[in-house]
Formats: sequence, structure tokens, C-alpha cells
Amino acid sequence: MRKIKIDIEKLNKAIFARRIPHGNFKAAFERGKELFKLPDLGMPGSGIMVHGSSGVGKTTLTYALMEYGLKNYGPDSVIRTQLVSGATIKGVISSLLLGFGDPRSNYGTAQALSIRLKDTIRARRCRLIIIDETQHLIPGGKPSKTLIDNVLNAFKILDETGVSLMLVGMDDIMQLWAADQQIRSRFQATYFLDVLIYPKDRPAWRGIIRKYIETIEQYGMILNCPELEDRCYAASKGAMRPLVLILTTAVTMACKEGTTTITIEHLRQAAQKQIDKRDGLPNAFDIDLETIASFNREAHTTRKLAPTKRSLDGILST
Repeated sequence: MRKIKIDIEKLNKAIFARRIPHGNFKAAFERGKELFKLPDLGMPGSGIMVHGSSGVGKTTLTYALMEYGLKNYGPDSVIRTQLVSGATIKGVISSLLLGFGDPRSNYGTAQALSIRLKDTIRARRCRLIIIDETQHLIPGGKPSKTLIDNVLNAFKILDETGVSLMLVGMDDIMQLWAADQQIRSRFQATYFLDVLIYPKDRPAWRGIIRKYIETIEQYGMILNCPELEDRCYAASKGAMRPLVLILTTAVTMACKEGTTTITIEHLRQAAQKQIDKRDGLPNAFDIDLETIASFNREAHTTRKLAPTKRSLDGILST
């Protein structure tokens, strides 16, 4: 195998940065792009919710919309924050102010911070606020009346500034959507991101793998693995994050050997290193194709379905 110097950091960053629209990811991305246009149309801000299990591309979607907004509407057009355990509405407002560069983002009452945030949104002409990991606002998965009241009060920021809001998180955030009519009216557009399912979504999965191969080949490397798409699906169970971890780990192994060829052995070691048996098939690059095909067909037969969401008209008519 020919040896060559490869920029591992640059290549892996390119793989991580690759945004490949598919399914509801694409639909949510297109709706997010529309939110940026609302101020230019004289329309008020709107809201969308994006939910799903870990590793399906929710955070990737938020970064894709960040990139779109910054490129097309300027540095203050979009602000993003990511919540952690124990998050509060006041903490959310504070973190948004910090994102805008406010040196006193932690000082003041919730009301005072809300006023400062409204003034900042107007002054900076922000178009979209993205809040990731929103489930941390809902301990135990059940929103309290206090939380609902605080969320509704926070909506006044949307009303008074025209900014749009995107809430992203695990499926628990749909409990917030279901808890109050006013919240449902603000977030009529909701998107469930799910893993791709074999064999129904096999063409889409193959397209995704092809895009990653193109990125790798742009940096002078090649992937040499039979049945690559099916084996990658078995290892990752169709989730984006583990797929990317396998590919970048295999790239790193090959680069450290000074070779431009990523072999099935590199992929085997990468899967063994990155994949837990609860999340995929760590030995997907070891076993025969018949076993792979059987695993792929059964991988999500017991998966949790998207929470049932009635239409707004149906809710109001009950």
C-alpha cells in the first residue's frame, strides 16, 4: 500500500462537518430556513420542535441551520444554546445573553434578564433562537405548571421581537408540547428524527455512505471494504453519530499507518472501539453478509415509535 502524509485533523473535521439532508432532517432544515425569511415578509416569528433519540442528527441539524443563518443573514441572525441537567428558564435567558456577548449575562432577576434579551434581539436583529437539549427543562419528563407558565412568559419575547424559536431535544419535549394549548399553537410544526430502517430506507442509507466516501476521497484516501453500506448500518443501527465515529476512527488508524487505503481491518477495529453492543453490532466487519442482513432486518423491530401528535384542530375540538 502506498504511503503518504495525510492531514488527519482536517479530514476528520470535514467528515464531522458533513451535513447530509435526508427524511425529516431535510424537512426540518427547510422549515428552519423559512424562519429566517419571516421578518423580510413582515410576518411574526414562529416556532418548531425537533425531537428524537440520541444520535439521529438533531444537534447536527442545529449546526447546519447556524451555518446557514451566519452565511446568509449575518453573525447575529441566529443564536444557539445547549442546555444541561438542571436547566431553568432564567438560565436559558442568561446563556442566550452570554452568546450575544453580554458581560453581565448572569446578573439580575429573570425579568431584568428578559428585558435585556429583548433589547439585544432587537438591536442585533436576531431572526432565530435555537435551544438544544431542551429535555433538561423537564425533569422526570413531566412539565410542571410553573415551567409551563415560565415558558409562556418567555414567549412574550417572540411576540415583542419577531424572533423565531426552535426547540430541540429527546422525545420528552413533546410532553411540553402536549401540556398546554398555547404552546401547541406556537409549535404547530414538529419533526421526529429517526434512524433509517432496513430495508425500506436502504437506498437513502447508501446515498449517505456515498457522500461520506466522496468526502474521504477528496482528501486522497479510499475505502476498501466489501458490503460497506450494509456493514456500517449493522454497526451503527442507522444512527449518524456512531457512523461518523467509526469512519473517523478508521481514518485515523489508516493515517497513522501512513496509508491512503482504509481497509476492513481498520473499520473492524474502529467498530470494536466505538460501538457498544446495545447500540449496534461491534463485530459487523467480522461476520458474514447473511448474518449482517438478518441483523439489519431485525435491528429496529422493537424500536420506540414517535409520540402520537394530534393536529391542533383535533385538540381544540375536544
